[in-house]
Amino acid sequence: MPFEFLSDEQVARHGRFPEEPSPAELEQFFRLDRAAPGALEEAKRRPATKLG
Repeated sequence: MPFEFLSDEQVARHGRFPEEPSPAELEQFFRLDRAAPGALEEAKRRPATKLG
């Protein structure tokens, strides 16, 4: 795919973090405790997504 609409700087940093994420940030997004799956499911449970 051509990247003519992006500057050279934008192409160079495409797909990368703007800065190195801290261990706390990584843990926040990639580590689930026992309560997390239930909380995630409840957050997405809406009348439009219920079957029946």
